[in-house]
Amino acid sequence: MSKFDIKVAVWLTEDEPGIIGKSWNGFLFFRHNKFLRDFSIGRLLSWLSRLAISTSGPAITHFIFKKITLAEAAIASGVIFVLFTINSLLEQWLKRKSSVVDAASAETWVRIGDLITSVKSSATPAHERDGSITATLGVIEGYARTVTRSPKGEISVSLALYDGESTTKMKIKHRNPGNERPIGRPLRDLNKVLGHIACQSGPGARVVNDLKDFGKEAMFSPTQSSRNYRSLLLIPITSSRTQKIKGFISIDCARPYAFYRNRAKQLVVTCEPLIDHIQEQC
Repeated sequence: MSKFDIKVAVWLTEDEPGIIGKSWNGFLFFRHNKFLRDFSIGRLLSWLSRLAISTSGPAITHFIFKKITLAEAAIASGVIFVLFTINSLLEQWLKRKSSVVDAASAETWVRIGDLITSVKSSATPAHERDGSITATLGVIEGYARTVTRSPKGEISVSLALYDGESTTKMKIKHRNPGNERPIGRPLRDLNKVLGHIACQSGPGARVVNDLKDFGKEAMFSPTQSSRNYRSLLLIPITSSRTQKIKGFISIDCARPYAFYRNRAKQLVVTCEPLIDHIQEQC
């Protein structure tokens, strides 16, 4: 079996990892979503240059003016280094925390879902249903950005549907407003598409913490466009008439572990009315 097949088999069992696995996953979550979330070589170089400027005072005082010893200069530089690092991390944390919606605003998302589901699908003219689905995907995107603390463009929401009664052909039928990825293209290599695999395994939502864990076989774009996502929340949808799985909603993020812990559950529970609305429309 390939690495992809082995990983898929483990993924479908949904077994809880041991204490080492949980600790490692927790570390990766904080690495990609908390203090080290914005780490890059460019940011590191910028941080080092600003650090060099901030610690230049003790160095100049020692080497140029000879007013303090080397040990005193090193201690002063060390203190500045620690304070500068703490300040930088706090700035990042406060910047992200300021964008978090409070409980009252989160309640608004729930009410939006209730409002949408209060409108029966039969009340939506057939020629307007595509627009209704696209708008609903946009609402889901907005809430997903809130839950994952993501800026515009980092979250994408798509709806993939099987062609009729077939489970061997599938297309991306809708995407959230502003999403520039293609729609209408058949998904290639369907047996490697995790959304399709999730549909064939049952109706429950499934999380992919990091697509890279599935190996090179998973690192491709089914629509032959650029792939910029690392984590996914896959939600199979069923027909309200036949109760058969018709396809899936994919919420993806450019960051790994974006839906880790209770984030996926929070998304699915809050967006349930929106998901139901989509199921009734398609």
